[in-house]
Amino acid sequence: MKILKSNKLLISVAALTVLAVGANAMDWLTGAGTEPSVVKVNGKKVVNTDTKPHFWGFIQAGYQKDYGTIVQKNGTNKTPFVMLTPDLNSQSGFEINRARLAVRGMIDKDNTLNYFFMTEFGEDGITGPAGHKSGNYLTDASITYRGIPHANVRVGQFKYPGAEEGLRAVFASPYRNFSTATNQLLLERFLPNDANQTSPGNYQAAPVESVGAFRDRGAEVFDTEKVADNITVTVAGMVGNGTGLSSSNGTTQMTYYGYLASEYLFGKGKGYGTQSLKGFMWYQNGKRRLNNNDYTRERYGLGFNYFHKGLRVGAEYIKAKGMIYNGAKDTDPSAYNGNWEYAMAASYKNEADGGYINVAYYILPKKVEAMVRYDYLNRLTNLNATGGERDFKTTTLGLSYHFKGPTRIDMNYAFRTLDAPNNANAQKITDNMGNLLSIQATLKF
Repeated sequence: MKILKSNKLLISVAALTVLAVGANAMDWLTGAGTEPSVVKVNGKKVVNTDTKPHFWGFIQAGYQKDYGTIVQKNGTNKTPFVMLTPDLNSQSGFEINRARLAVRGMIDKDNTLNYFFMTEFGEDGITGPAGHKSGNYLTDASITYRGIPHANVRVGQFKYPGAEEGLRAVFASPYRNFSTATNQLLLERFLPNDANQTSPGNYQAAPVESVGAFRDRGAEVFDTEKVADNITVTVAGMVGNGTGLSSSNGTTQMTYYGYLASEYLFGKGKGYGTQSLKGFMWYQNGKRRLNNNDYTRERYGLGFNYFHKGLRVGAEYIKAKGMIYNGAKDTDPSAYNGNWEYAMAASYKNEADGGYINVAYYILPKKVEAMVRYDYLNRLTNLNATGGERDFKTTTLGLSYHFKGPTRIDMNYAFRTLDAPNNANAQKITDNMGNLLSIQATLKF
């Protein structure tokens, strides 16, 4: 437990230190929700009056191999953590992880109405959660009104203001997989209202909707203001359905989001390559309905990012209360098939926390980048004494070769462990977690 506490303390102190300094490795809210007011034409900065739609997209494809050991009992797979997502039906293979096409632009030359639409045709939790087809291909559809001073108003379906890994353009990250805490605590899984209650406050069912993909349907007010030379402050608030990429949840209660960030700009770079020091904090709270009972889902966190002269350092701490994702469960007794369902610990008394520290450096400027990330997740810490807690620790080594900007090849190798404190029988299963090799090519066009 001392090691777990030191993990939490290290990430929290690092994040708080930068926040105190008053430091967005990229202002993702402004970048996704608005069109630039000034653009470069023939090397000169001019006012943006271009109302033509801008089409763009990206493809991420590659190979993964999980070195864990499958454990079966009476034909059911007891080790979902050694299977590759989203289908959970193999331990190695080639994949088209994401294939997205988008269009964005502004409706009028005064740049007061902006729009953003994106579709997904890849194989991920949006189109095939746990191997069940969702039939969903739309990730974003929003309009932003910019006619109010110091307040941009965005409505529709889009990324909510929150954690850095969720807000960040997914094609920019050199890591194939999210950190464990982001994956399990923030990448929301949804169960239908008629989910099976396996025990008081615990539910299980096959997913019928996409994962949340860090998105919701609602209205957001946000703005970024320059408060001093090279220093900006970003503030955002949002009210959403709490349904992710779906329109149905059963409850009429809203989910509320808040976000605050400050950034010191070093004056170079753009997008994920913006050279800056950024500190941020965020909060979200809402209800989810299961068996006609409304359960609270609360999340909050804080962190920082630094990127300058080829060196990138970032950390984030995440805390969760209520509605804790408790893994996938195989319900098919056949030894040759899996029918996966999501398990959810819904009670507000359930808690979890986690985070990550990432360090990366360009060995060759703008070409070759080496990185290491340590992340952890302590899931259901309130059940430590009864053996229900699970502790994940992962150290990922990576190397990226950039052809141009985000078009690149990433190689990751993750060293992973999974502990079940005070539960010797469960530990025999969790000891079968293995390392994970990932190779992914990203093409942005």
